[in-house]
Amino acid sequence: MSRILLKNGEVVSSKGTLKIDVLIEDGKIVGFPENEEVEGAEVVDCMDKLILPGVIDPHVHFRDPGATYKEDFESGSRAAVSGGVTTVLDMPNNEPPTTSRKALDAKRALVNGRSFANYGFYIGFDGGNLEEVNEAENIPGVKVYVANSTGDMGVSQENLEELFEKSNKLIVVHAEDEGIIEKNKKKFDGELVAEMHSKIRSPEAAAKAVKYVCELARKYKRPVHIAHVSTEAEVDIIEEYKEDGVTCEVTPHHLHLTEDDYEQWKNFIKVNPPVRSRMEVFSLWKALKTGVIDIIDTDHAPHSLEEKEAGYLDAPAGIPGVEMLLPIFLNTVSSEGLTISELVRLVCERPAEIFGIPNKGRIMEGYDADLVIVDMEIEKKVERKDLLSKAGWSPYEGLMLKGWPIMTIVDGEIVYKDGKVEGQPIGKEVVF
Repeated sequence: MSRILLKNGEVVSSKGTLKIDVLIEDGKIVGFPENEEVEGAEVVDCMDKLILPGVIDPHVHFRDPGATYKEDFESGSRAAVSGGVTTVLDMPNNEPPTTSRKALDAKRALVNGRSFANYGFYIGFDGGNLEEVNEAENIPGVKVYVANSTGDMGVSQENLEELFEKSNKLIVVHAEDEGIIEKNKKKFDGELVAEMHSKIRSPEAAAKAVKYVCELARKYKRPVHIAHVSTEAEVDIIEEYKEDGVTCEVTPHHLHLTEDDYEQWKNFIKVNPPVRSRMEVFSLWKALKTGVIDIIDTDHAPHSLEEKEAGYLDAPAGIPGVEMLLPIFLNTVSSEGLTISELVRLVCERPAEIFGIPNKGRIMEGYDADLVIVDMEIEKKVERKDLLSKAGWSPYEGLMLKGWPIMTIVDGEIVYKDGKVEGQPIGKEVVF
């Protein structure tokens, strides 16, 4: 029987903080002892530290199978737990794509025993696999691309409507309008460069697709989750449809990077949907603070340095970020842009609620012992040498951030401590 007693820390929830000890036993939170010793427990002194639920990142691309030179589940989950992320949900645009029960089972077998974080898998909708989608078991939802992104899994409006009409799963949508994107491409002559990406995949393309998806959600009374919103128009539309079961997410890069950053980062910040103007970023922060945006996640999409250094047309879209999610927003808490309770709601509690993950996202008796201990006084620069993702780079390099995770606990076991990932991969598939 393994026991860990977290002493003298402040436990954080969306309702506030409470100075209380936390007892972990055999992978579960079993109690909150008051000023007492617990026989046989490993004591972790959390004085002047915060104890948060483990972060849930429901939007990652760990590239396994098919592109493991960019990332695999072992490297991606190492990066995750180093940043306090204890559960990840992996997207289906692999090679081959995860669009069947057979492919899901193969992915499960491939990942079993290789992840430091807990995990789940989406199934993808390709326009012709509705039966496979509906019969898939133990998944958080079905991912559908309204426009082509990495993996060319875009579907037609006709097929999308069939999914809304006949599916029995939460639908997670990458919402950009392919027609507007193709029309915008024709406006440019000569060599394309990175900053044109935000004009080609324009705000209008995102807004039109989001409006259509929200109308389908209302028509068929089908819950839908809009991935990576990036514009004011999108959040204004989503706000009108919240009572129809529409939820949405925003990424760190859409909150912290703008079109001005193309000058420094060029294709390294080429991402779908693109980074936007300063005014759009301001609107996203407003929607986050007012609750229109439900969660923050990363859309962790690693690519190699060599790929990103290619020309605009050849450089793939995507930004790594799973290990930076918590440090970036702890720094936001330090600068008073968010409260720590707001952050826990956005990256722990609401993700568990939206995707139906039981016993995670909160520090409560009987819940899984997925936790992260945070020191809000640590100030550290983001440096390439410290990154654990195979991508090996980050658009946040050089930033001085205040507030860092110092210990991560997964299923009652310490997997990250004082800058090092410890032990063997113990992550398990989430049971939905």
